Amino acid sequence: MDKTAKKHPVGLLETKSLASALPEKNVEGRPKYTQILTPSKSSSASNGDAVVAPTSVEKKTFAKQRQQRSNNNKQGIKNANNQKPRGIFLPATEKRPFNLLLKRQEVVARPTDIKTRSFPITPDNVIYFSGPRNFLSAIYPCKITVDGNEYNSVEHFYQACKLYTLVGQEKAAELKASESPIEVKKATKVLLKEANITSKKVEEWKEKDSIGVLKHVVTHKFTQNEALKEKLLETGDKILIQAYIGDTFFATGASFHYVSEWVSRHVNQDLVYPEEVTAENFKYLPLVANGKNVFGWILMQVRDELRAQSSA
Repeated sequence: MDKTAKKHPVGLLETKSLASALPEKNVEGRPKYTQILTPSKSSSASNGDAVVAPTSVEKKTFAKQRQQRSNNNKQGIKNANNQKPRGIFLPATEKRPFNLLLKRQEVVARPTDIKTRSFPITPDNVIYFSGPRNFLSAIYPCKITVDGNEYNSVEHFYQACKLYTLVGQEKAAELKASESPIEVKKATKVLLKEANITSKKVEEWKEKDSIGVLKHVVTHKFTQNEALKEKLLETGDKILIQAYIGDTFFATGASFHYVSEWVSRHVNQDLVYPEEVTAENFKYLPLVANGKNVFGWILMQVRDELRAQSSA
């Protein structure tokens, strides 16, 4: 084996979004992040001419720009003017070649008259979940019947309710053609765009109605599927955390590795959740890493209710 052969940097992933705009779209020929982000050679070089070396002034400029970008990443700011960020920037430990701007979630002081439940934070008292293969996930394929209508997952019902409220019954019915949870998410985005529904309106619906919608369908999911119900009850009183990097509302706004580090840093502290799952109580939820972990909160509440019903 030729040990001098060039190796790709470890940990760099291939990108589909950027590759779609490039000539080579096959997996084998898809450029790595480093290749995409590296400045291309001058057009004269492609014609066989030598590449002109940068001047000393250019070298200093490039070095200054690199240092500036590095400082921006470390400080979590969007530009070099020290402007206050409007969202959460992905930590450097997340191994991404760019900053991912997420909505910053705020925590409001909880009134003393609200009933709560406390969960001790320890690595052994946490269950992480994410993705279609985990039974706790909203995109886990599972037949659910609500009001006489059958849905293929929690996500199907959730997206149907969103479309029904924002666009109308006919558009919501079109989701029946989408079999998988991933397909239904994509179809919903298309239908909302066609109806000129702004992201602001979607966000308003999410903050007002989504928690009640999800609590309703998650309850149906576990009461109608005995095997899934038993698996949920087997989680005991552990904290259920949806470790997903792209959502600070329903999830943590961070990956599993980052959230597990967060848990290790908060050992011997408690996560205190309002007992009642409502949109009004959302603002009192504590942060888990960067997010509110609303879906984990809903699952834990449903678990408590199912346990109470089983012991009655």
